[in-house]
Amino acid sequence: MQTPSTLSIWLSEQALPLAIIVFLLAFVMIVLSVSARNRRVRLNEARSGTNEDTFVESLIVYGFDPEISRTVYRYLQEKQNVHFPIEATDLLDEDLGLDMVDLDETVRDVFQLTRRRYQPGLRHTPLVTVEDLVRFVQASPRLVEQAA
Repeated sequence: MQTPSTLSIWLSEQALPLAIIVFLLAFVMIVLSVSARNRRVRLNEARSGTNEDTFVESLIVYGFDPEISRTVYRYLQEKQNVHFPIEATDLLDEDLGLDMVDLDETVRDVFQLTRRRYQPGLRHTPLVTVEDLVRFVQASPRLVEQAA
């Protein structure tokens, strides 16, 4: 009969604690995914009358450009996978789930789509809400075509 090595003894002693840790991690992941799905469903129900047009209209009242507002809304829905109606007061990080990389990508892409010149120094406060993003894009100068 072969005597077990220290590695096999250690693994047999650690099997139960490792199984418990794996079970707890799986449980946490399931709870988080169910919670995220429930949040999405609640937001869809609470904002059932909100769409792209109501978003744009809510910003036109305050003098925002409707084309920029519409472009930002569409970009967030299509490219950043926001699957619920967006409101101007939504927080970019907490409500929409954008991290710094996503936000930088969004800013650069929206500037390209709206043909605006990106000037980071123009922004003296952080972008917190969707309205801040629209305001930042609108405050930036348009790209001008150079004559040939």
